[in-house]
Amino acid sequence: MERRGRTAGKRRGWQQWTEDEARSALAELARSAESAATFARSRGFSTQRVHYWKKRLGGSPAVPAFVPVRWPVEAPRSVAAHSIEIISGGITLRVREDLDVEHVARIVAALASGARGC
Repeated sequence: MERRGRTAGKRRGWQQWTEDEARSALAELARSAESAATFARSRGFSTQRVHYWKKRLGGSPAVPAFVPVRWPVEAPRSVAAHSIEIISGGITLRVREDLDVEHVARIVAALASGARGC
């Protein structure tokens, strides 16, 4: 976000973000414990810019995280015996235990990137 960009009119210092720069800033905001206003102010840009890019990119990026799991999972037999449940960013994904690991990884990556459609 430190790159030199186009300026708008007479407002010096204003730089247009690329989509990659916006994604990077939103990921940094998601990792921080700051409000959008505090985050923006401390980095020298407007809160409106943060809100604009959140809306344009579909909200803050989901950051998948590993969580400790106790094995064996103590859950009802009907669920635990046949599927694995992954919860991230408000999305619950249940997959069969015998599903290919690479396939599950592609599904999780698609969910994390915010991919839409089939």
